[in-house]
Amino acid sequence: MATWEYKSVTLERTGTKEDFGFDWTYGAWEVGIDQSGKQPMMTGLQQLGRAGWELAGAMPTDMWDEASRSGNAPHGIRTISCMLLFKRPAVEGASTDN
Repeated sequence: MATWEYKSVTLERTGTKEDFGFDWTYGAWEVGIDQSGKQPMMTGLQQLGRAGWELAGAMPTDMWDEASRSGNAPHGIRTISCMLLFKRPAVEGASTDN
């Protein structure tokens, strides 16, 4: 029977709204793979794929920070995010702390 190891990473982009209209300005999608910080989405996904990780699922985890708004920003900062769950075949005797 196959055994698997799992890894979760964040995928997010941040947006701001500086007026009372409907338009938000969003940054680029970034992934947080490890403690080294965030990197562009495609760079991070390619890195995970080369290491044998396969996407197994995604869960939305959006955040809204009303406390971050300025005087002319009625909605503050919104982070659109997902938790991505990856899997790959486990290797006997190998550490699963990746």
